[in-house]
Amino acid sequence: VGILVPTGRLSPSECRQIADLADAYSGGEIRLTVEQNIILPNVDGAKIDDLLAAPALNGNSRLKATPGKIEGNLVSCTGAQFCGLALIETKQNAERMIQELENLVEVDYPIRIHWTGCPNSCGQVQAADIGIMGAPARKEVDGKNVAVPGCKIFVGGRIGEDAHLALEPVKDKVPLDDLLPELVDILKTEFGARDKIKSI
Repeated sequence: VGILVPTGRLSPSECRQIADLADAYSGGEIRLTVEQNIILPNVDGAKIDDLLAAPALNGNSRLKATPGKIEGNLVSCTGAQFCGLALIETKQNAERMIQELENLVEVDYPIRIHWTGCPNSCGQVQAADIGIMGAPARKEVDGKNVAVPGCKIFVGGRIGEDAHLALEPVKDKVPLDDLLPELVDILKTEFGARDKIKSI
């Protein structure tokens, strides 16, 4: 059973919850994926419903066994909080923005969005459907053109037999404050996303 760990970051209490799930359902075994998520292997088929109903995977928990098609494929480098090379904070921005995208649009198939804080590309943005790389940007604030956290956007990276690296950004110097509408537009024009219909 796969478990989403948003941006690959776990709190101590979430680590304990995962350990408890592993003890209860997978013989204490936990596997980590290159997409920064977790797999509990060898879960007894008769216990899957109980595992999926566990409080650690439901309610307000960040951990999910059935994530959305956008949030389930998010990858993020360490970012500026713990890396001196990063130009932006990736993990908090990525998690917040992915949740907003999940609320705004729906897609028919998984979309891989990777974040990296600098050109070293630890988040492998060139191999993602949409890659976001920290970069300098400027924005008018109170009548002055000031430096703000920004990014470059890459589109069209692929993995697998028809692998392709998106080596040139489609947009540059995008302030992070202006990124969400840019991502919505890219998801609609390049990946067939539709506005999510809100229930009343």
